[in-house]
Amino acid sequence: MDIKILLILILLSYFVSSIGFWVYIFTKQQKGLKIGFSFFGLAFLLQIIYIGYSDYKIKSFALASEENLPLLLALVIGGIFYGFSLKYKKQLKDFGSIFAPINVFLVALVLPNTEKLETATNNIWFILHILFSIIAYAFILASTVVAIIYILTERDLKRKKLNSFFVSKFSSSLATLQDIEYKSNALAFIFLSLALIASSVWSSVYLGKHWIWDIKQIALSVLWVIYGLLLHLRIINHYKGKKFSYLTVLASFVALIAFWIIKHPTY
Repeated sequence: MDIKILLILILLSYFVSSIGFWVYIFTKQQKGLKIGFSFFGLAFLLQIIYIGYSDYKIKSFALASEENLPLLLALVIGGIFYGFSLKYKKQLKDFGSIFAPINVFLVALVLPNTEKLETATNNIWFILHILFSIIAYAFILASTVVAIIYILTERDLKRKKLNSFFVSKFSSSLATLQDIEYKSNALAFIFLSLALIASSVWSSVYLGKHWIWDIKQIALSVLWVIYGLLLHLRIINHYKGKKFSYLTVLASFVALIAFWIIKHPTY
């Protein structure tokens, strides 16, 4: 099996899914929604096959390598989208028009690197650190998307622009958007905590100490404090509405720097 062909099929499936969801957004025809969900599910299934084949080929968790992290993120985003869709039923069907194109972009990032499937470390704690970090970032991405939609929808409702794109095309209520944003932030904090624990155990086993002044580990710790503060403001100080959503978007910029700009040093 040519692994690049499999990756192209994943890319095309997410692309067709994007078209289906956007057709539904503008026409409200159920056929577009069915195409969107069907091809999103096909892409998700093909990603699982890709992971299994890659792992078998290099005898390790292939997606833990730096080149494949965008594909792992796409897989987790797909899982989150389906999870929230099941919980909130029909209220989140419009969000496929956002998450499917994001996954097209993420899969496209991996395509140039398919020829060099490198073996990631076989240490379970390193793999868990990578996995928990990516799951945390996926929830951060989800909370940011929802926060932006909340801010724009609330603005248009205040201005009584009932025909605006976000008011007329997205069916989720402001209360639902805030609930998803809060839960996504809470889950991001939990998985950031797990990522730091796994990182600490890994560095203890391989470097002989639980804490190292690794700039990536420091950045992840700062991000953990920020999301802990976000939850404190939401639960204790009862921050809600647009103010909380702006803080979510601001925190996502720190996450972008921590996950994708700051790199681990070589040991």
